[in-house]
Amino acid sequence: MSKIRYHSFVATPHFISESKIKQPALGSLDKTELARLCKDLFAKVREMEGLLEVISKGKYVWEATFDAIAEPVMIVKNNYEVERANLQTARIAETEITKVPGRKCHEIFAGRRTPCECCPLSKAARKGYPSSAQLGNKIGQKDFMAHAYPLVNEKGEQESTVMYYRDLTEELRLKEEVIQQEKMAAIGILAGGVAHEVNNPLGGVLAFTQLLLQKTEPQSETHQDLKEVEQAAVRCKKIVQELLDFSRVSKEREICPVQVNTLIEKVLPFVQMELRSLNVELQTRLDKNLPDVLAVPNRLQQVFLNLLTNACHAMPKGGVLRIKTFAEENEVGVQVQDTGVGMAPAVQKRIFEPFFTTKDPGKGTGLGLSISYRIVRELGGHIDVQSLEGKGSTLTVRLPASS
Repeated sequence: MSKIRYHSFVATPHFISESKIKQPALGSLDKTELARLCKDLFAKVREMEGLLEVISKGKYVWEATFDAIAEPVMIVKNNYEVERANLQTARIAETEITKVPGRKCHEIFAGRRTPCECCPLSKAARKGYPSSAQLGNKIGQKDFMAHAYPLVNEKGEQESTVMYYRDLTEELRLKEEVIQQEKMAAIGILAGGVAHEVNNPLGGVLAFTQLLLQKTEPQSETHQDLKEVEQAAVRCKKIVQELLDFSRVSKEREICPVQVNTLIEKVLPFVQMELRSLNVELQTRLDKNLPDVLAVPNRLQQVFLNLLTNACHAMPKGGVLRIKTFAEENEVGVQVQDTGVGMAPAVQKRIFEPFFTTKDPGKGTGLGLSISYRIVRELGGHIDVQSLEGKGSTLTVRLPASS
């Protein structure tokens, strides 16, 4: 019997269903057919390799784009569990990116155990269309506008939501600043009008009181009563002058290059009595190489005097008052720091409002910091405030350096 030789052998299964197979069809292929099949197979492999490379590149570009977004972005399940987050989310939450997936979005972003009251995710998941809401981030002390965009699977079912957070902190600050400027401008006009109307009759009251004082015996009861009237009139004159200073624009004074260290040294003698009476220790660190700033000298002195006086009054039981000057980039800074009672966040937001004061009635007009704020703003500078209740306050004046 002769031997049978096979050059190729092919077994092709015939499926009845996914789990059952008919009897396979058996056969053979010649070399030409086998070569063609191999060629087609290699072509398919190369095609698959090309597709895999395209998919890999697409995945890399998507991940790089996702992480390059400068605002927090998360993909969140309907149960508030984070599937994926970009790097900015981890930065805002002050955690590692690997620790974000699997945790609740409100826990990571807002430091809460329960969902935020106005969370847009629940509305987007419930109604199936985009939703937005303003949220506060308890971790970074910022305000965000949160946008929720539903994601659907291939069956059209929503399983997760894209959460995008836009930082509103600076925008809200600028809006508040514009409102504050408009308010101060309106009050300035009103204050100027009132001050001018009151100033003249008040001057008459003071002049006649002083005239009557000269005509009465110093030891008499009438003299003592007139003395109290005089003191009250002098205080009213001071308030009127503050109103006039508040309403006056800077173009009425001459601006020139000045050294802030020199102005501070001129102001310090005026607070020595306050320092001694309140048992406050004074510490100074004045940079000797400061550039000049362009300012109206006596107006800027008024700013420093107001800041130092307020700092003293914040330490009724004694403490330490630190004054520091420094140059930073194109700015000159003056830092006034106290170890006093500090301020609550609600108070910090209002300290530059005209007539706002936390002092007892009769001990402050609430105009000192308002005037200081206006003077500094007119010079192109700003005042930064940092404070904690019971820990003291730091106010930093920053002014453009004179070129």
